[in-house]
Amino acid sequence: QRGDLVRVMIQGDAEAPAATYALRGHTALLDLSQFLTDGNSEKVAPGSSSQQKHEFHPETQIPEDLDTQPIKPIRAQERLLQAMEKAQLVQMSGSGLVDDMEWLDPVLDMLNAQLDEMFLVVETEHETTVDTSNVLKMTDLARPFWTKSRVTGETVWIADARELPDSVRQKVGNHNPTDIAQALVMPLVAPDATENSDEVAVESEIGLLYVISMRAVERDEFLRLGARLSRFVTQSWQQRLLMNRLMHTDPLTGVRNRGFFQSQLPLELERCKRQKTPLVLLLGDLDHFKHINDTYGHPMGDRVLKAVARELQKGLRRIDIVCRVGGEEFVLILPDTPVEAAQEVVTRLQVRIANLRLQDPDLDEPVRVTASFGGVAFPEGGDNFKDLYDRVDEMLYLSKERGRNRCHFWRADGDPILTLPHYRSS
Repeated sequence: QRGDLVRVMIQGDAEAPAATYALRGHTALLDLSQFLTDGNSEKVAPGSSSQQKHEFHPETQIPEDLDTQPIKPIRAQERLLQAMEKAQLVQMSGSGLVDDMEWLDPVLDMLNAQLDEMFLVVETEHETTVDTSNVLKMTDLARPFWTKSRVTGETVWIADARELPDSVRQKVGNHNPTDIAQALVMPLVAPDATENSDEVAVESEIGLLYVISMRAVERDEFLRLGARLSRFVTQSWQQRLLMNRLMHTDPLTGVRNRGFFQSQLPLELERCKRQKTPLVLLLGDLDHFKHINDTYGHPMGDRVLKAVARELQKGLRRIDIVCRVGGEEFVLILPDTPVEAAQEVVTRLQVRIANLRLQDPDLDEPVRVTASFGGVAFPEGGDNFKDLYDRVDEMLYLSKERGRNRCHFWRADGDPILTLPHYRSS
């Protein structure tokens, strides 16, 4: 799991062991052939006829008495090692993946590489920001009849490949789509769903998992296998999403961190370019935050940061993104938002922050705070990360310089647009 065991290929030596490994950082080679063959069998060179003779096929019935009928599971053990290697790559590929479906794709890829004459495909209505090899965007075009009568959360057994959506049938790899023997259509459950609650699972269905087989399997056995695969996909997906969130979440405030912002903004910009929709980037900074830490102590400063992060999240839509990118700096990504709407949003957020009152029994007065912001719009302010961030940072500096507790929006054809929070008179 640490990546210390490295597989080695030796070329030009017919007598070389079939399975040679090395420990990372050491020059000695390890012959692990004995672990990949039966103890009574002799070592076999790769590609020899003896090795072919002792291949293990998953469909072969395993005898109950292994002593009288020894089986040499070379192929099964090799495939297990390959699966473990693939799982390690999936686990360690983490930091660049930010889209939920991008984390699901390698899980399916890993399984498809190991399944014998079966493969998995997912259909979902979830909007992905990247191209995936095993996850398809669900469309309303040419849907099979059963999709109109299927109840959410229900599993469908399909005996005729023509009942599969065209896009799913085309995902059969090297096989001919007409060779499909049967398939299962299972609910794809959101990773956050509670496993022991059927009601939650039904409500959390976000797509369909297709288990497609090129050979006939007894129906009950196929259903059991499908259920196990479905659980494995959901659990593996959940683990990878959890790791992703841990890597990209600020531990103090619970909002996204700087690493997530740097990865996500380019994806959001690509989405906006494809869909021809606007986007606004806001950069905020708490006013006189050093004074709060110096006067009331860092524990109170932490309380202020958590309270501000909570107000930012409450004041935004679900599709909006809040990231803490510095000590007291927050970035807000507002997709599908024109500048005029963003002006209303930022003034509303500034009022929410200014209305905070953090009480402490040792203080005569509650602690209060305000925030300054800068704003820039895509595409007017730039179409890449650097241009947008440089300009929003410039606008934040301008707000600080001109009195704080305000926001300036960058404008290409004139002076920046100033917005001030509007407080209701009591």
